[in-house]
Amino acid sequence: MNKKSILFFLFSVLFFTYLSSGLLIFFLNGYFSFNLFSQIANNYDLTFTYKSITRNYPRVWESIFYCFSFWSIAIGLLMYFGKNKKSLHGEARFSNKQEIEKMGLLQDKGLVVGKLDNGKLLKWKSSEFLALGAPTRSGKGVGIVIPNLMEWEESCVVLDIKQECFDFSSKYRRDILGQEVYLFNPFDFRTHRYNPLTYIDLMNETTRDNDLLDFVNLLYPADGDSTTVFFNQLAQNLFIGLAYLYRDLALTEKGQEFLKENELSLEWSMCGLLNLSAGFNLTIQNEEEEEEDTKISGLDETFEYLEHLELVSKGTKEKLESYFSIDSQNTKSGVMSSFNAPLMIYRNQPITTATAKSDFDLRDLRKKKMTIFIGITPDKLAIARPILNIFFSQLLSVNTKELPQKNPELKYTCLLLLDEFTSIGNMPILKKGVSYIAGFHLRILMIFQALSQLEAQKPDGYGKDGANTLLQNMGVKIYYTPNEFEEAEKISKRLGDTTYKAVSKSYNHGKMLEAGSSSHSVSEQRRALMLPQELMELPQSKALLMMNYQKPILCNKAFYYNDEYFISKFRQVSPYMRNIKNPTHKDWEKILQLNETNIDIPVQTMNVA
Repeated sequence: MNKKSILFFLFSVLFFTYLSSGLLIFFLNGYFSFNLFSQIANNYDLTFTYKSITRNYPRVWESIFYCFSFWSIAIGLLMYFGKNKKSLHGEARFSNKQEIEKMGLLQDKGLVVGKLDNGKLLKWKSSEFLALGAPTRSGKGVGIVIPNLMEWEESCVVLDIKQECFDFSSKYRRDILGQEVYLFNPFDFRTHRYNPLTYIDLMNETTRDNDLLDFVNLLYPADGDSTTVFFNQLAQNLFIGLAYLYRDLALTEKGQEFLKENELSLEWSMCGLLNLSAGFNLTIQNEEEEEEDTKISGLDETFEYLEHLELVSKGTKEKLESYFSIDSQNTKSGVMSSFNAPLMIYRNQPITTATAKSDFDLRDLRKKKMTIFIGITPDKLAIARPILNIFFSQLLSVNTKELPQKNPELKYTCLLLLDEFTSIGNMPILKKGVSYIAGFHLRILMIFQALSQLEAQKPDGYGKDGANTLLQNMGVKIYYTPNEFEEAEKISKRLGDTTYKAVSKSYNHGKMLEAGSSSHSVSEQRRALMLPQELMELPQSKALLMMNYQKPILCNKAFYYNDEYFISKFRQVSPYMRNIKNPTHKDWEKILQLNETNIDIPVQTMNVA
């Protein structure tokens, strides 16, 4: 029972006890004669109970006790059964403060999801996932992303489209939270490096083939029309075969001698394998002076020459057989084109450098406190999708191989803070694993602009069924003011309906001098808790929270720029902010211009091996 219910109960019991105890006094004192009602009529009034107490009438306290007991039981039962009576169309309503407290949202630790009118932050500590549906320019960065980067103390991977999150929080996460902080921006030389092939150990016969197969399924998905599937499958085989060929040359003694003699270099990277697919340009001197030197070029001639030198292993021959056995030159050219298609972007100079080696290891995210910002700018999002998809798919893959219960080194939880979630494209591993990856100490906070983005078909989205699967596995769903009616309509349906009593009145005029008559009727009607138009008119400072098995919450957004709790965190790393009591928009711009809240990032050079 809440405070209102308790007050109503006490007032009702005391009120009826006061009225009835005065009447009961007559019965308890033996006034059962025929003139009982005349006795009551002559002596009882609204002040009789008060007089009985002050004048100490016989059995007055006994009368009060009996009446108090009776009305406590009667009113309690009425409230209990009345509360459980189901309304005709539903009982949707927003949670009150007591219910919010029972949900565990008023604790000190957890992900920031909103704020109450009294300034108290709402924090979600459960291992369940979170989703935020927020249109562009609705405050998701200042209300969710940056507040949580200043609050979340364990590992984090951030899809940071504008690098705004990095600029505001990287220094705090490094200096105050004691984390290793990285920025991966493959379209700029100012970046830390990430090589996706780092996680494939070619010398490990147990895991090698499975790891290669998982990886080529990301690069060359076996879906689409039959022609696409055919060429992609052959491209997969070619990639695996070239990986084996790299092993024969770069990781064996005879292969290393060959490379050294011919002044050749190989690199275990995406660009390195792309270069290997073109073969070597070699000039072989003939022993006979009269004969011209033999020139070798292209993959076919290179492979034939390496096979002649007995540098190619049996496993490599088997892997590449499906490519070299193709008779049609057109088909062979088509396979090579399919192979090259997703790899050509790695010939971009900054990308080549950014993916040559790895400065961080995704397998360490649960072993130590790390933060990785993926700082790809909006103008590069479209062409960066394959890189993003590989990065996050690989992150999930390498971190769902071992449960924390079996390895004490896996002691931290990693938060995947995915702004513009759909920019990554469809990730099959996420759709399949969303129901179990929480058990591996991984949490997801995905942010999208509209439900229609999630429901888009592959490769952009997950389709309606896939989107429902993702959302059903989100413990908290947050919605900001929608700007499209269809989006508002979907949210309105999710909030549910409530029942209200509608009163209709009618009036009939009488004939001539006759008086008319009026009537009214009361009926229960259905109404959405919030209509679509009401949702679209919701103030920009408000947010809707929907939690599994709980009533929805209407709260405020937890803006960092006007909350002393977050401002005090910025003061720990910004000397300029320490002198500002109530920072304005210009003050926040100033600390960015002074580079007081971000860290320095190494500038890579093209000669990095």
